Amino acid sequence: MPTPTTDPRRATMITVLVPLLRASCPPDAGGYGGGLELRMPDAEADELGGAELLRSAARAAARRLGWKTETYGLVGTRHGTMVGVVDRREAPAPFAEAVQRDKSRRMRAAVDRVGRPGATPPAPAPVPGNDPRMPTVAFRAAYAEARPAESASDGDA
Repeated sequence: MPTPTTDPRRATMITVLVPLLRASCPPDAGGYGGGLELRMPDAEADELGGAELLRSAARAAARRLGWKTETYGLVGTRHGTMVGVVDRREAPAPFAEAVQRDKSRRMRAAVDRVGRPGATPPAPAPVPGNDPRMPTVAFRAAYAEARPAESASDGDA
């Protein structure tokens, strides 16, 4: 069994993840402040090569964008497998305000999703770019589209 860095699926995942990571950056932030989390059933993650392969590909894709990365991979959570990567670079002055605004917006949305103690607010309206399922949906679609080319180049098709 190949290691995460030698697994042929990794190159396809990196290619698919780079534009998703780029799109995760806040507008007007100059490519700073992005982050991505993939959530999927454990069995699906295993079919893709496991959390370690997904995490390795996410880290490599983020580094292609010049990110200083923090990654995590969790298996067996109530959401199944969760793999994430976050850009931890300090944003230069021209972009710092946009990054901070986005972090505040995401934090407010997370608190609203959980609810406030003692209150039963209605479910918040979805905030564009703030649905935690969307990166996984986009990753699945892009990977499925890229996969036939990978299989053909391996002689599997």
